[in-house]
Amino acid sequence: MKYLSRSFVSVAKKWGIVDGQVLDLGTGTGLLTIELAKEIPDVEVIGLDLSGVALEVARKNLQEIEQPLRVSFEKGDVEDIPFSDDTFDLVVSSNTLHLIKNPVSMFNEIQRVLKPEGRFFISDLRRSWLGVLSRHIRAAYSPKEAKDLLNQSKLKNWKVKDYFFWLSILSEK
Repeated sequence: MKYLSRSFVSVAKKWGIVDGQVLDLGTGTGLLTIELAKEIPDVEVIGLDLSGVALEVARKNLQEIEQPLRVSFEKGDVEDIPFSDDTFDLVVSSNTLHLIKNPVSMFNEIQRVLKPEGRFFISDLRRSWLGVLSRHIRAAYSPKEAKDLLNQSKLKNWKVKDYFFWLSILSEK
């Protein structure tokens, strides 16, 4: 997770995200949320997840950090994000896309809650022949499928990067 968190932090810094609000969709154990707050201390990071159990683990992980961080965890659905329009400077999501029933709804919600100059970074497993070993990889999207879903959505200025094990969907400005 540390390696993946570093890529999110690196991209956020490259984009000039030094303060403001960040939303982590499908936060799970909260490790990405916490790492973003540790590495970019002037941002407020909110982790959103549907699982109460995962949120308990995330809050426990936050308690173990010995520095004060601007982090909170909230229960909510990525297909119906419980925040106002134009709220976030950055929306991130790691290894959640393949779990979402209607990814187009998630993409539409990301566009809605982003500030006009906001950015997004979504990373997920990529479907490959390794799907014979893992149901998560079978459930993942190919780059073409991800592009087809994005084309159906209201999400603007996106690009899909294709890697061997994962794909990334990033803001392109």
